Formats: sequence, structure tokens, C-alpha cells
Amino acid sequence: MIELLALFFVGCVIVLIGLSALFRMTNRDAGSWQFPEMQLKDFVELRALSFRNFSVLFSDSDCRILRAEPRFVRIARRLRMDRRRMALTWLGAVRSDVLLLWRLRRLLTAYGISQGLGEETATTASIVSILVFLSILRVCVFLFGPFAFRQTASLARRHIEAYSRSCRAALGRLPKNKLAEFGAEWRRQCVSAA
Repeated sequence: MIELLALFFVGCVIVLIGLSALFRMTNRDAGSWQFPEMQLKDFVELRALSFRNFSVLFSDSDCRILRAEPRFVRIARRLRMDRRRMALTWLGAVRSDVLLLWRLRRLLTAYGISQGLGEETATTASIVSILVFLSILRVCVFLFGPFAFRQTASLARRHIEAYSRSCRAALGRLPKNKLAEFGAEWRRQCVSAA
């Protein structure tokens, strides 16, 4: 019994040391790494994801303030309709960004930047679920307004940003000698799609 308690105590100490080492790691090596973020921005412009006032778009605080004053009720109603229209426009732009990232990822896969069938299947399932989720969210915003779906829109944005990071990582695995050829093919596909 004492041996089990001692073993448990030693295990807890090892876990605590590992966790403290993990959280105390410095970012001194980050400068030597080459992050492909700049390269991703060279290929795709994610207009909807770069929208800074996202939280204001789905917030009803200003509408509540206007509704509190009886003479501004009509203005609050109009602001609510405008917000609905803007939220639907933003969700449509997010959908376009996701489809653009998917096309980029498919081209990367065609260039041999794949980590196997399992990852590609998971990526495709992720994209399909994001697109379905965005479609359902658009219907809900259309029917009920954007204010009830602030957390849901934040969740969708986090998933899309995670997918964007995976595309950035995949782009970082592209060999430097294929970068110019890949860029030319990407531009050709963008022109043919437009």
C-alpha cells in the first residue's frame, strides 16, 4: 500500500514538473522558425475573417439602449434590420473565404502536400461541416436576427480560423522550388474562377 502511494506521489510530481516546463517554455526559438503566414496572405485575402468589429456586429447593446427611450424605438428597429443585413453579408463573405481556403487546400493536395488519406478525409469533413454550420447559421440569423447567435458565430469563426491555420501549415510544407509554379497555378485558377 505504501509503495502504491509513493508511486502515485512520484507520478504526480513528474506530471507537475512536465506541466510547469510546458507553460514556462520561452518563445526564444520562434524567431528562427519560418512562419508561412505571409505566404498565405500572398495567396488569399480573407476579408471576412479579418473583420475587426465582429463582436459589435452580433451585439445588441446599442439596440437595447435605443429601445429604452420611446422616441428611438423606430431607429432601434431599423438598426436591428440593418444589423441583420450586415450579419448575413458577413456570413456570406465568410462562406466565400472558406471555399477559397478549400480550393487552396485542394491545390496544395494536388501538389503533393498531403499527410495521407485520413487527414484529407478529416479536412473534407471539417469543411463540409463548417459550410453546413454556416448555412444553418445564416437561416437562423435571417429568421431570428443576429443578436441571439453571438456565441454561435464566435464558435464558427474559431473553427474557420483553425482551418485557416491548417492551410497555412500545409502551405509551409510546400517546397521552395515549387512555390513559383504553385503561385502561377493558383493565379490561373483564380482568374478562371472569376
